[in-house]
Amino acid sequence: MPQYKLIVTICALLLQACSTSISHNDIEKVRNEIQTNSKALIKELTEAYPELPNQLANATAYVTINMSNYGLSIVGGGTGIGALFDNEDGSIIYVDIQRFNFGLGLGYSNYEALVLFNSRADIDEFLSGSFETVMSAEMHFQIDETVASTSKTRINNQLPFYVLSKDGAIILGSASLFQSSINHDLTDTGLGATFFANKPVEDEEVIAKEWNRALPFFAQNVVNKGYDLPRPYGISVIYTDTFQAMDINELEVGFNGSQRYPIDFVSFHDNTNSTRSPQLKLDAWLFPFMNVFASVGKIKGEADIQFTIDGNGFLEQSNVDCSKLVNKPVCNALSDKALTVPVVAHLEGTSYTLGTIFAAGWDDYFFVLPLSYTYADMQKTDAEGHIFNASPRFGKQFVLSGLQSISVFVGAGYLDSDLILTGEQGIPGTDAFINYKVHQSNTDKWMGILGANYIFNHDWSIAMEYGKKNSDKHQFISSINYRF
Repeated sequence: MPQYKLIVTICALLLQACSTSISHNDIEKVRNEIQTNSKALIKELTEAYPELPNQLANATAYVTINMSNYGLSIVGGGTGIGALFDNEDGSIIYVDIQRFNFGLGLGYSNYEALVLFNSRADIDEFLSGSFETVMSAEMHFQIDETVASTSKTRINNQLPFYVLSKDGAIILGSASLFQSSINHDLTDTGLGATFFANKPVEDEEVIAKEWNRALPFFAQNVVNKGYDLPRPYGISVIYTDTFQAMDINELEVGFNGSQRYPIDFVSFHDNTNSTRSPQLKLDAWLFPFMNVFASVGKIKGEADIQFTIDGNGFLEQSNVDCSKLVNKPVCNALSDKALTVPVVAHLEGTSYTLGTIFAAGWDDYFFVLPLSYTYADMQKTDAEGHIFNASPRFGKQFVLSGLQSISVFVGAGYLDSDLILTGEQGIPGTDAFINYKVHQSNTDKWMGILGANYIFNHDWSIAMEYGKKNSDKHQFISSINYRF
C-alpha cells in the first residue's frame, strides 16, 4: 500500500471514531440550520463573485459545506457537514465531509464552502465516496468571524470550489483530499435505528425515501411501503460459553490399533461437554428480511465421556485368541469382567459457521429466526464437531434518548450438537490398549432464551443472551456489533 494511502486510512479511522450520530429530536433543527447557513453563504459569496447566481442557476446541483480544518506538521485534515441541492428534482441530500491534507500545515480554522456540479456524473461520483483532490496554498489569520475572507479554486481541476473563511489561524501549503458520504441521520433514505426491518405504524403517511445502497436486494420496494432498514453490512465480535449434558452412542472399539468394530456398551449419565469460543462474524442483509453471515472462532473446552464395555464381548468381537500366551494378560483382565473407560478430552480447535437470519418488525415488535450450521475442527485432539442451531425469538424495542434504544426478547433455542471423539485407553494391568471412536450428542436439544440488545446509534450495539434447561444445559452469548 502506498504511504499516502496508509496515512489517509489512519486519518479516516481517527475522524470516524470522533463522529457521532444526530438525535432524532435534533434532526429537523440541524436540517433547518444547514439550509439557513447555505442561503447566507450564497449571499456572502455573491457579494464577492457577482457571476455566482448565474452559475448556480445553470448548475445541475450544488453542495454547501461547513468545515473545520487543522494542520499539524505534514499531516492535517478536517470534518464537515453540508447539503447537496439538486436543481433538477429539488431534492436535498445531506452529507458528511472529511478532508485530509498532505504538506506543510500548522493551525486551525473554520470555513464554509460551495461546490458546483455541471453533470449528473459529477454528482454520482461525489456521493460515491471517492476522493476529490484540491491543490491549495493558504495563509489565514482571523479571530473575528464577523469579517470573512473568500477564495476560489477547483476540485480535480474541474469543479468550481468557493471558500468563505470564518475564524481561526492556519498556514497550509498542501494537497488536499476530500471524501464525502451521505448523512443517513439527516437524509430520508429509509435507514432506521434498528437491527431489523421495522415498519413504524405511527407514521400516517409514507415519506418518499431513496435507498442508496447495493444491498439488500429489493430494499427500495420495502422502503416505499414504509419500512426502515438497518445498515446492510456488519462485523461482530462474539463470545459464547456453553455447558451441556451429553449422551454417548455409536461406539466402535479396536484392539491395539486394529480396525474398530461397533460394540455394545453402557453409557453413564454424567457425560458433559463444556466449551468457550470467541468468534469473528461478518454479515450482510441480502434481502430486507433475510441476513446471511459467516463466522470463524477458536474453541477451548473439555468433553467428559465414560462408558463400560463387556470384556467377553470385546474379546470375541476383536478376535483375541486367549489360547495364545501373549494374550493371557489381556484375557485374564477382561474375561468375565467389565472395562470402564473414563476419558476427559481437552478440546482446542477452530469453528466455522454459516447461517442466515430471518427477521421483521412492526411498530418496534419483532420476530427473529437465526439458523446456523457449525463445523468444529479440533486440531490438537482427535475430535470434530457438527452443530445445528435454530433459536426463534420474539421481542420489543424500547426507544431511549436520541438514537439509543434497547431491545428485549424471549425465545427458545434448539441446539443439536454431535462430537466425534477418537482415542486410546490402556487396559489396566497390561501393556495392551483399546482404540475407540464414539459419538457424543447433547441430551437436551431445547432451552429457553432471554436476552437484550443495546443500540447506541446506526453503527454500534452490544447484545447479551442467556439460555438454560434445568441444570443440564446453559449457554451465555455476548457480542459487540458494528454496522456500516
